Amino acid sequence: MFLCGPRNFYIILQKIRIFPCNSFTADTDTINKRFGIFGEPIVIGLILGIALSILAKYDVKGILNLGISMAAVMLLLPRMVRILMEGLIPISEAAKAFMQKRFQGREFYIGLDSAIAVGHPAAIATALVLVPITILLAIILPGNHVLPFGDLATIPFMVVMVVPVTKGNVFRSILIGTIVIGVGLWIATNVAPLFTQVAAEAAFKFPTGATEISSICDGANPLTWVILQIMRLF
Repeated sequence: MFLCGPRNFYIILQKIRIFPCNSFTADTDTINKRFGIFGEPIVIGLILGIALSILAKYDVKGILNLGISMAAVMLLLPRMVRILMEGLIPISEAAKAFMQKRFQGREFYIGLDSAIAVGHPAAIATALVLVPITILLAIILPGNHVLPFGDLATIPFMVVMVVPVTKGNVFRSILIGTIVIGVGLWIATNVAPLFTQVAAEAAFKFPTGATEISSICDGANPLTWVILQIMRLF
């Protein structure tokens, strides 16, 4: 999750009016109606996996294997994390009740990971549209050396907090998400050598043909990157 990115991007864009935030609306029903079955995560994953494997000149077996693997990742990863996060809700409610019982008259708020909101239809619709946009950005963005794969399934977690700020407007969320992911690709490229070094020291098994690894999710957090640059000065 970008701790200091999407929310501030939206506020800034509204103030300087780079795009007319109130002129466009898009809800999840419109997105689903327009894309139909091609808006399903499993279908998008299958298509992207096949396309990437063809570009990599895989054989038929490799193409099918990568396509099915990508489809499975796109379908299962967000759902698994969401289920885990939803399991924390009863714990948070119990903790809140415990504190209110002992400190009567006071209001308590229990913080949870933003992943509990990943299942919101607007968050899912935004993330699905951003998947091909992310691939396109990775190809055309000057200075970028990162080609996302597993991180494509984490896009819902990167944009989930944009949705409440835009009041569920998918169009605006996509615009903000595009900027966030573009910046994230540059950051991920910058920290790739460090990621690779740490992974090698931890005896991580690198994918076949990979020379460096990185991440556009937690690894491309602007706040973390700034702190890293500051620490490199010492």
